Amino acid sequence: MDQQKINICFFYESIGLGGQQTQMLNLIKHLNRMRHNIIWIYLKGTELESAVNIYASTIRIPVLLSSKDYIRNPWRLFSIGRNLYDLCQKKKVQILITGSGIGSLIGGIVSRVLGIPHYRLLGCSLIQVEKTLYKFYKTIQIDRIIDGYFGWPGVFNELSAKGVPNHKFIKLTPAVDSEMFYPFTEEKRDKIRVQLGIKPETIVIGWIGRISENMQVGNTVELAKILKNNGFKDFKLLFIGGGPWMNELKKKLKKYKLYKYSIMTGWVAYDQVNGFINAMDIIPLLEADPHGGSIIREAMSCGKLTISVDGPSGVQKDFMKPDATILVKEDNFIKKAAEIVISISKDSEKFEILCKNARLYAEKEMSFKAQAKIISDTLQQKIKY
Repeated sequence: MDQQKINICFFYESIGLGGQQTQMLNLIKHLNRMRHNIIWIYLKGTELESAVNIYASTIRIPVLLSSKDYIRNPWRLFSIGRNLYDLCQKKKVQILITGSGIGSLIGGIVSRVLGIPHYRLLGCSLIQVEKTLYKFYKTIQIDRIIDGYFGWPGVFNELSAKGVPNHKFIKLTPAVDSEMFYPFTEEKRDKIRVQLGIKPETIVIGWIGRISENMQVGNTVELAKILKNNGFKDFKLLFIGGGPWMNELKKKLKKYKLYKYSIMTGWVAYDQVNGFINAMDIIPLLEADPHGGSIIREAMSCGKLTISVDGPSGVQKDFMKPDATILVKEDNFIKKAAEIVISISKDSEKFEILCKNARLYAEKEMSFKAQAKIISDTLQQKIKY
């Protein structure tokens, strides 16, 4: 059957820089190449808007929403829903795709009033990031207003525990834009380091993304604390991004006497991120059971050493291969990661092999085009023409 053009609306609150947003950008790019019409409706942020506008139209709903407004200011949810309904109706939207918990609640209700299918693009572990929603998932019966979930087995297991049927799960393979994220020459890399005040021989440990308490950035600081306490001091912490936990991050760095080891850029333009990743050597994603992480895939695509945790879900093991990355076991994972950083920094040959293999794996095995095709094929089966 020939592919039919579909009017697709992505609804995600922020169009700022982040893993979920960059995934949406890349999916929109490839869905656009499949001739679908796409709009992204959002509430805040600007960083990715110009990049998205190459492939889709963007519309901002002028209502700000904080994490507790569904309790304190529920009228804001109604206002957002009404705006979303009007825009979807005006743009003749045929499929609605949401990317967050509160977004799936608002979008799900709107989709049912409009009589169109609604899918959720999963970007995180619900247990770790959307704890309140997950706790009441079955009680409020949110699954009744979601037709399907694009994601991965680890988060599907979480949803299964809440009674979501398996036929709603559509697996997406991990992906990265290997054209956007690529290795620099050593000379070009060192120029960026000079601009940041970093010596060429210094080990740079990086973080890219939102600075939030429920993200893994705090464990990156704990890693650095162990490194310093063990006499490993020729390193820098490079934080790319911003967020609500920035002041607490600074306090923690000062408490551990790590502030002089740290560089914080705040949010940067999307087209500058690749350069900052290239200025890094090691990119960790550390928690007891991490679920993927665009920070890891982008670092791999840049040919950088990534370290994460082989948790109970097995998500990281699915794409972090032993000849291209490093995984540690979940017990004492920060301490084990610190031991790896110290040992691998002394073994330049192994370090270079892992980095080279990471880039090759990202180019060959992780494609957003494949993700977009899965989504397009799924929507073709659901849509009524």
